[in-house]
Amino acid sequence: MSGRLRAIIYVMLFGALVGFTTQPVAAQESFVTRPRTVTKATSLRTIPNGEKVEIVGNVIRVQGDTFSVSDMQGAETVVVLAPSTRIETHRRGIFRGAATRDKASLLIGLKVNVEGHGNPDGQLIAKWVRFHDSDFRGETQVDTRAIPIEAEQVRQAGQLDETTLVAITARKNAKAAQDSADKAQNTADLAQLNAATAQNTAVGAHTKIAAIDDFEAAIALTVTFKAGSAILTADDKLRLDEFAAKTVGVKGFILEISGFASREGDPEYNHRLSARRAEAVMDYLIGVGNVPIRRIIVPYSGGTMNPIADNTTREGRKMNRRTEVKMLVSKGLAAKEQDTAAAR
Repeated sequence: MSGRLRAIIYVMLFGALVGFTTQPVAAQESFVTRPRTVTKATSLRTIPNGEKVEIVGNVIRVQGDTFSVSDMQGAETVVVLAPSTRIETHRRGIFRGAATRDKASLLIGLKVNVEGHGNPDGQLIAKWVRFHDSDFRGETQVDTRAIPIEAEQVRQAGQLDETTLVAITARKNAKAAQDSADKAQNTADLAQLNAATAQNTAVGAHTKIAAIDDFEAAIALTVTFKAGSAILTADDKLRLDEFAAKTVGVKGFILEISGFASREGDPEYNHRLSARRAEAVMDYLIGVGNVPIRRIIVPYSGGTMNPIADNTTREGRKMNRRTEVKMLVSKGLAAKEQDTAAAR
């Protein structure tokens, strides 16, 4: 082989190697600064039965074996995942091929390409679903940062509505007391009594409003897990169903969910495992127990912290592999409910 030919081959190999090693960096930059591209659907698209269709858009809803995609025109298409549906990623780079994914990868906001055919219900039976690996990693990071914030905003908005309701009730009570005082002007003793009643009502209302953000534990539940697992058993689900049923009709409450692990294994792994345990309980309460999202504060991942038993014994480790759920009730709103019941 001549020296010229050898030099050309070396240059080509070096160029390919540089392209391969720089691609992941570029992808990383794209997902670190990538904004959310979730669109809100304004119409529902119906796919003719048997018609082959390819759509591009963002995932806006996932439920069981179906999910919805909103395109950039705001049209929502319901997609059905069949047993033969292939879910794959595109990964940039000369030596990086497609990777197979499952339906758990279809995150809210993820940009996807879907090809399939229509069914009699106007839905799209997916032949394949594809998305870029960098988009998936970026959406994962966005969910990790944004979803807890959004959930907290929804919770606070709901709490503000309840605070407003208490304030309106307090103003009505104060006005009623003042009307009674005006009618009692001809009798000094009666007027004084009504004024005192009005003052007590106002003080009581002020106290209730001040106690809106003061919570106390009403119901608590602990769910334990097998070593290395974040899967709920049938018995766990039954207990969570009973817990969720107790929240029906209750005003002014929030749920505090904390996941923990025993001390076997790597601390970082235990931290992630405890987060999965807390999320498993939260997802079940929302998806099956119908607990409003605004009632749940950001789940806490405690890892191996706060053990409740001895980690050197088998029974102790079992008790430490747990998720704790607490229903915290606002003292101010609870007092309001008690006053209403007494008045009846």
